[in-house]
Amino acid sequence: MNKSYKTLIMGNFFHILMAVLILLGFSECTKDDAPDQGEPIEIVFEITDPSETGKDDGSVSTEVTGGIPPYSFFWSNGDTTKNIDGLTAGVYILTVNDSRSQTVNDTVTLIDVVTDVDGNTYGFVRIGDQIWMNQNLRVTQAPDSTEITSYVYNNDTSYAKKYGRLYSWNDAMNGSVEEKAQGLCPDGWHIPSDEEFKILEMSLGMSEAEANMVNVWRGSSVGTKLKAGGESGYDAYMAGQHYNGRFSLLNQWEYMWTSTEYGNSAWRRCLSSSRSTIGRYNTFTKSYGFSVRCVKDD
Repeated sequence: MNKSYKTLIMGNFFHILMAVLILLGFSECTKDDAPDQGEPIEIVFEITDPSETGKDDGSVSTEVTGGIPPYSFFWSNGDTTKNIDGLTAGVYILTVNDSRSQTVNDTVTLIDVVTDVDGNTYGFVRIGDQIWMNQNLRVTQAPDSTEITSYVYNNDTSYAKKYGRLYSWNDAMNGSVEEKAQGLCPDGWHIPSDEEFKILEMSLGMSEAEANMVNVWRGSSVGTKLKAGGESGYDAYMAGQHYNGRFSLLNQWEYMWTSTEYGNSAWRRCLSSSRSTIGRYNTFTKSYGFSVRCVKDD
């Protein structure tokens, strides 16, 4: 066999071999050993916070995109399902793995307190169809961080957390005269109207006729249910009052402003350590320093 013929055969063999390798996917020019990883894994949470402080009815729904399904789920509380419920407030960490062992972590926080502009936190409780703070307001600033006038009993700041602060009606309302104004309450909350207090009272057993009574004590046992330790969870601690530079009636009486005006006064509620009922009155001027409870917006 002459040299040129041998070269021709070898050349043809090489081309045939390369064609076979290409068809089999072994060509260095087209070779890609890395498996398809898909788009980056992304996690989106839909959160339902507990309905009241200390409740275990929070939940988290999860949507995952990217990566290569199927996914596996590992929560920091030991759950291995995509969505979790029956949760109290707290921090929950989710680890997601896809079928190619790609891993992503993300964190979700459930909250069962409300925070004012000062950073004070308050628990809240569902009573009937309403959600109320279970502590008196103790903020020293308006929601826009403007300082306002308020009083802590006997100027002793150690009383503030238990009893809250005392506010004139104008300060409590932050200058507004509208029913259900936000006033000094945190965002998403407002000063309850006279009608909203009636709804609260009727949800605790007061009749509508009693609720509409004026300048009188009414609703047998409703006052007891609203006081500290009462079954409603409202937990009023008899914070007393401030008027004309003087403090009085700590641990004996509590007065709570509503956002409903009445001439030069406004409707209020009264609780007494010695009564099981609750008073509805419109007789004191707006300059009195009374307690403020916030109710959640609808």
